[in-house]
Amino acid sequence: MVKSKSTGRTKKPRRKKLSLYLLNDSVNSYEHVIDVLTTLIPLCNKLRAEQLAMLTHNVGECEIYRGFQPEIFILYAQFQKARLKVQLRDYNTK
Repeated sequence: MVKSKSTGRTKKPRRKKLSLYLLNDSVNSYEHVIDVLTTLIPLCNKLRAEQLAMLTHNVGECEIYRGFQPEIFILYAQFQKARLKVQLRDYNTK
């Protein structure tokens, strides 16, 4: 908790929003990537998973999820366990 100088009240520090990126690799099959995406990402259907996999293949990386801790850390660990290359980055509002 941080104490405000102007009001004297204590306020909670803001939680940092993070982005989860899927990175392209030559190890995993297209079908495996789609299965993992539909299983792990909330509200991700097969069509959306195919779009994300295709973007990742063509561009080299794709943002697949935004969220706060600890939820995004759990997703990161699950993707790593499924042997997909993922990366956590700070969320930037450009």
